[in-house]
Amino acid sequence: MSLRPFNRQRGFTLVELLVVIAIIGILVALLLPAVQAAREAARRTQCINNLKQIGLAVQNYHDARQVVPVSARPAGLTTAPRIAALTLLLPYFEEANLRQQFDLTKNWGHIDNRRVVSTVIPALLCPSSPEPQDRLDGVPETKPWAGIVAAQTDYSPTIWVDKRLATANLIDTTKTDNNGLPLDAPGIMEYNNLKSSYKKVIDGLSKTILFAESAGRPALYRKGLGGSDVATSRVNAGGWCRPASDMNIDGSSTDGATDVGPCAMNCTNGIDMEAFAYPHPYYNTFGTSEPWSFHPGVVLHAFGDGSARPITEDISIRDYARLVTRAGEEVTTTQF
Repeated sequence: MSLRPFNRQRGFTLVELLVVIAIIGILVALLLPAVQAAREAARRTQCINNLKQIGLAVQNYHDARQVVPVSARPAGLTTAPRIAALTLLLPYFEEANLRQQFDLTKNWGHIDNRRVVSTVIPALLCPSSPEPQDRLDGVPETKPWAGIVAAQTDYSPTIWVDKRLATANLIDTTKTDNNGLPLDAPGIMEYNNLKSSYKKVIDGLSKTILFAESAGRPALYRKGLGGSDVATSRVNAGGWCRPASDMNIDGSSTDGATDVGPCAMNCTNGIDMEAFAYPHPYYNTFGTSEPWSFHPGVVLHAFGDGSARPITEDISIRDYARLVTRAGEEVTTTQF
């Protein structure tokens, strides 16, 4: 009778185990960016769909009333009411119940409107923003400022192009006063102009910006830096119910630290309000937002024809201003 050799089960050696772990680590490292890219693509799709719905809401509002919704604010801090265009738009993106509860005879920050304006509206928020969706904006004239009043939006109408850009020869001069000096050039939803309509958009609805991203507010973001502590630095804007959340296009320096500069977007999401007394020495009670997104290399926009599409962040301030003004009759070199 022959004896068989004892057949022992062979396990992994330490070296083999380490090799397997290393291979798994490499595969995970290769897979993670792809997963993150896929998630960002999904967030970007949702964000651009939000803007498209806003654009269509403006069109429906215009069809019903023959004017576009505009933010309105009488002169002075205590004069009522201060009402945002987005408040008027609520019924047109399935938020009619909120609109019915909002008292249009009182300011957005009035105690009687607090429950309504603190309501988070997901359709007005970009999922790519790292800021909490339930963050709140505050009443700017209240000292110390406290973010306890209004739910946020990451999207704003582009209402004007600041005349200081024309004075600095950074943009075309499209509108002048009687002395030939530049004036602010209006966008589609011109602030305080209750007669603004698509008839005034002679540059073409498909070529004129209606809304732009200005994400992360009221926290202050600048290129290469994370969001600020709003107790020390903040943008004067953010609440969906605030007229001050509308966007006046000023441009900025490339580091986002100062306004009126060659950078059109993604250098900052706004000018710091806490660095100045309120009302601001230049902006007064107007907002200080600038175009900003958390999508790599682009900012998403809604156009007057109801379309929504990205614009690359390297666009010149001159071309960007041409897309914002409704009646400048300029020719832009930007391709979509």
